[in-house]
This record gives sequence, structure tokens and C-alpha cells, in this order.
Amino acid sequence: MKKQQYDVIVVGGGIVGLTAALAMASRHFSVAVIEAGSLSARISNASLRVYAINHASKVLFEHLGIWSLMDETRISPYQHMHVWDSVSNKFIDFDSRVIASKDLGVILEESVIKQALLEKIAAEKKIACFPESTVEQVVCNEDGVTIRCGKKMWQGRLLMVADGAISPTRDLLKIPLSSWPYHQHALVATVSTEKEHRQTAWQVFNPEGPLAFLPLVDSHHCSIVWSTSPIRAQRLSALSDEVFNQELGKAFAHKLGEVALKSTRHQFPLIMRHTKRYAGNNWLLLGDAAHTIHPLAGLGLNVGLADVATWLSCMPASEAHPFTARALGAYQRERKHAVWQTIALMSGLKTVFANPLPPIVALRGLGLGLCNRLTPLKRLFIEHAAGRTNS
Repeated sequence: MKKQQYDVIVVGGGIVGLTAALAMASRHFSVAVIEAGSLSARISNASLRVYAINHASKVLFEHLGIWSLMDETRISPYQHMHVWDSVSNKFIDFDSRVIASKDLGVILEESVIKQALLEKIAAEKKIACFPESTVEQVVCNEDGVTIRCGKKMWQGRLLMVADGAISPTRDLLKIPLSSWPYHQHALVATVSTEKEHRQTAWQVFNPEGPLAFLPLVDSHHCSIVWSTSPIRAQRLSALSDEVFNQELGKAFAHKLGEVALKSTRHQFPLIMRHTKRYAGNNWLLLGDAAHTIHPLAGLGLNVGLADVATWLSCMPASEAHPFTARALGAYQRERKHAVWQTIALMSGLKTVFANPLPPIVALRGLGLGLCNRLTPLKRLFIEHAAGRTNS
């Protein structure tokens, strides 16, 4: 069986995997992208799945020549954030002017990002794509890695694993995983609002979980992410559109007036996952294959893209063979530390805002009010969310 030779093999054709492939090609390495499904993006209709892209992720996309390929008519920047606690009614506001920026980030549909990535890859001679290819065997040794999919085999010097939260390749590598449920499901949909969203991202912390309204290009359209108990999520999914709209408006305190569904509803369980190893003998993990976190701060994809940016910074630029044990060890140390901090922060926020005890309610209300008055502290929060800090 003939082996196809590449410098780098990327398993996973999602946003993080495709970005990793372009990052390696930018360093002049030949890359094979292996994807179990198809490699396509449907952009004719609005995508139900959207992401809040922070400044660090945008810089990475710009560096790789991807940002200019994004459909500008589908990019929705937001300048403000309004976050409040439904029990104490205390709130905190964020404004992009605090960090002297024109926005805090942008909201982008998954399909728009993927289309830009695929367009860039189609023009990149150093990248070959192999869709509909399920990885069946992985062999890593001192000389590199060998991947087998049926009768096809690929050999490379580095394996980059980005095939999602339920990663078959991670399992083949026998990498242990820490995991626990958040005991919540996220319900996502697109809605129209009576009032304009004013390029503001909104989030309310309710006792059963946070509810976010993310502003889309149309000033009266938002993408919602509603985290709540599994039982309530099932009930909300089964409601008629009219009753669901009423429940949604009530949970959101009618901040934008009446709301109405514009799409189907989709729900999924929220689970924390964190691999115990990020790198090994000529391999590394990226994105959801390495970690999944609560979506309450919208950081999930940004954390995965930060994996790519960190690996680029860890590779020695001057060496012909930069996939060294030292570089892989540096990547593991930096990402495990940073991601664990984010996991702890998300878990802490979820726990604090879900606690109904009056002393806790009073303390978090006091904390929100205090933070809202301290501009330097708000600036620190914004810088962290934007990915501009090293922590």
C-alpha cells in the first residue's frame, strides 16, 4: 500500500482544522487535510450556528489572508455588551471605547468562516484535502506519523488533531480526558426583535442558566444561546412558536421588546472536556479535540483558534525541522495553563450566578455594581475576552 507523503497531516476539516492547515502552509509545509465528512460550506441561507470572533482570532485570520475573503455583508460587529443578573437586577456594561477600539468583536456565521477558509485552501498548492476519509489507524514514532483510512495511507512529520469533541483520532492515540457535565443544555435559534439591537451583545443570568442575544447584520435579528436545565430545554423545544416567543421574551425581560422565532430550534448538552495531554510524539491536539467549555462567554472557538496561534509562536521559525519535542512541550504547557484558567472561570461564573442563596445574590449584585464603576477593571475584562492578554 503506497503512502502519500506530507510534512503535516491535519485530521478534521472544521474551522480550527482548516485554519491550522493554512497556518502550516504559511510556513511553507505541505499539508494533508483528512475529514470524515464532506468539505463544503452552505452560505446561501443564514447559518443557525454563529460565533463571537474576538480581536485575537481576527488578527490570526488577517495574518493568514482569510479575513479579506469573508463576506462583508454577513459580518456583524458589536460595540457594546450589557450583562445583568435577573435576581439582583445589577448589571455591567462594556463599551469598545474603553479599549480605544471600533468594536468588541464581530458575530459571524459558521458557514461564512468556513467558506472563506475553503476558498483560501483551494488557492493554496501546498494543501491537499481528502474528504469522506475516516481515520482507522494512527502510528506515531520517532520518524513521524502514519495514518490509515481504508486502503489509503498518509505519512507525515507532524499530526495535528482537530476532529471535534468526540474525537476518534484522540481515542486512537489513547489520550486520557477529564470530563464533567454542566447539567445544562444550550438551545440556539435566530429571532427577530421589536426594537433594534443597537450593535449590542446582551446576556442575562437567570437562575437556570444564562441567555444571550447576539446581534446579527439585520438590526432586528439576533442569534440566541439559551443555557438552561435539560428538562426545561426539552420543554422549550416542544413548545409552539407562539408560546416559545412568550417564554423567551419573559426570560429576557423584554429588553428588545417582543421577539419572534425566525428559524428552527436546536439544542445540545453542555459538557466540559479537557484532555490531559495536548502534545506527544509528533502530534498535538487543537480545538474541541483538546477542550470544550461553557458557552456563556462565547469563547469556545476563540480558544481553539488560540491553540493554532500558540503553536505558530512555539515553532522555531529558523529551523528546517521545527516539530521538536521542545516546541511541542512548550505548546502543551502554554495551552493547558491558559485553557484551565478559562475552564475555572466559566465554571465559577456558572456556579455563582446559579446560586439562589440571598447572601450570594447580594454579593454578586455588589460585585457587578462595583465592576461597572471601575473602568480599569472593565478594561482588563475586555482585554482578556479579546485575547490580548497572556493569561
